[in-house]
Amino acid sequence: MKKQRKAFLLVAISFLLGACTNTAPEKKSELSSLAGESSDPVSSVVPSSADTRELITDQLYTDTGLKVYLNAKGARIDKITWQNRQIAKDGFTVGRCANRIAQGKFTLNGTDYSVTVNNNGNSLHGGSRQWNGPFANANWTKVEQTPASITYSLHSADGEEGYPGNMDMTVKYTLSPEGELGIEYTATSDADTLCNPTNHLYISANGNTSYDNLNLWINADKYTPLDAKQLPTGEVADVAGTKYDYSTKRAFSGSDEYDDNYVLKGKGFRHVATLTSASNYLSISVATDRPGLQLYKAGQGQICLETQMLPDAINHPEFDEYGTTILKAGETFNSKTSYSFLAID
Repeated sequence: MKKQRKAFLLVAISFLLGACTNTAPEKKSELSSLAGESSDPVSSVVPSSADTRELITDQLYTDTGLKVYLNAKGARIDKITWQNRQIAKDGFTVGRCANRIAQGKFTLNGTDYSVTVNNNGNSLHGGSRQWNGPFANANWTKVEQTPASITYSLHSADGEEGYPGNMDMTVKYTLSPEGELGIEYTATSDADTLCNPTNHLYISANGNTSYDNLNLWINADKYTPLDAKQLPTGEVADVAGTKYDYSTKRAFSGSDEYDDNYVLKGKGFRHVATLTSASNYLSISVATDRPGLQLYKAGQGQICLETQMLPDAINHPEFDEYGTTILKAGETFNSKTSYSFLAID
């Protein structure tokens, strides 16, 4: 593993108060060593001794210039700005089951289920007429806000889009003073069902411009190949020698298309990916407890790094070693993903 690059504090408050320009920010004082290739959890960011931020409705912010705007529609991140540049947007919550289910069919406890089909004859992101799924289009309830966090809740009724069980889910966003945006999912159901939520955040580290000067590292040497309908074949293949190989940090290929799942190394909450913009001196690091990461190239300089269980896992027993998408009745689903936004040298 290469030596970690030193990460630096996001811009000083004086720059936040100044006029927005298209020039790159100046380098700042040392914060930690999280921007490089590492399996260390992003939560090792040095904690602040005091948090004196004020409560602003539907917004989280840092004193060093990062702003996260949230919305109960889809329990989503409307946008994230840094130094008045938009660096991410439309991070809606996906559920009940992220990614694809082949033909919208699965068997659970000996019962066959058919869920809504909305993508090439398959179910994508939980179904519904919209490709982004019912959770993304639902009006969630904001149940709590503090200066550091906002929590949303949703009740998904038994039979919604064909899924069994009454499911209750919460999504909690927490922003540390240092720029780590945590997303915590909690869910329960009164019947066995599927649960595989994610956030579909569109990241544009260059500020919605291009894929130039972007470097990407993903802590994976395996991925799940797809068939013509973008369904996993069941194989877990090596990334070596393919366009998917970002196991060593390299320039992101803006000429290639991506909508593919990586099988991440390690277990537990760990650092799994870093996207770096040489144009903006910005590093976006991802940490998660999930086994999979979907890399999606969205156009206009945007990509998604969606943490998840493996796609169509309910129909692939060969994926069982990586975990299950089944949530048992009466049990509690818990998962966490974070995106850390750091200035680098």
